[in-house]
Amino acid sequence: MRKFLLDRVRLVRELSAQNDIRVEYADLALILCSVLSACAAARWPGRQIDRNRFIELLVGSSPACAHTIWVSVPALINRGLVLEADTPYGKSGAGARIFTDAEIDLSYDEAREQYPSVGAMKLKQYTYASLIYEWLRCGYAHEYCPDGHITHFTPSRREARISYIGRTLPEGSVRRMVGFHLDYLVGLADFHASHVEGEAARPERWWIEQV
Repeated sequence: MRKFLLDRVRLVRELSAQNDIRVEYADLALILCSVLSACAAARWPGRQIDRNRFIELLVGSSPACAHTIWVSVPALINRGLVLEADTPYGKSGAGARIFTDAEIDLSYDEAREQYPSVGAMKLKQYTYASLIYEWLRCGYAHEYCPDGHITHFTPSRREARISYIGRTLPEGSVRRMVGFHLDYLVGLADFHASHVEGEAARPERWWIEQV
């Protein structure tokens, strides 16, 4: 299984480097999310636990540098959970800035301290692990379309896991578009495919369900 999954990651790398055929971000993201789903299913087989085990894998087994337990602050803004004025966007002249994850996002513990009114359980829904599952994996697998806050085009050319750009809506408001960098997703899938394990006991409580 490890070889098969690593070959899928290699396929994504080769396709993304092609210039003679058109390859969409959606195609590559779907393959990578499927690799992650397969790794989670290998560890905790069963039905009706797909979301729990996917997030558990990313949160509990990813390298710390992947920041899978970090919270997307622009995603919180989009959902009306925090005000832009209470984020780096609120600084003078920063409203139209393209931010990378390291410049605006927070670790889960930092987010709990800075935005206590949001609530711990709600913040978990906006960690990278949760957003990859909800906005990429489910969006592409079920409808071949990501969440409406996802952009296929990487907003920043700087090295980053995620970057953000504003999109003005017809009514004049601004939506903060979330761009998961392909290199980040490739690295995440490659790590888990390289470390795919056999069946393990389920945790007493999944991380996403813990208070």
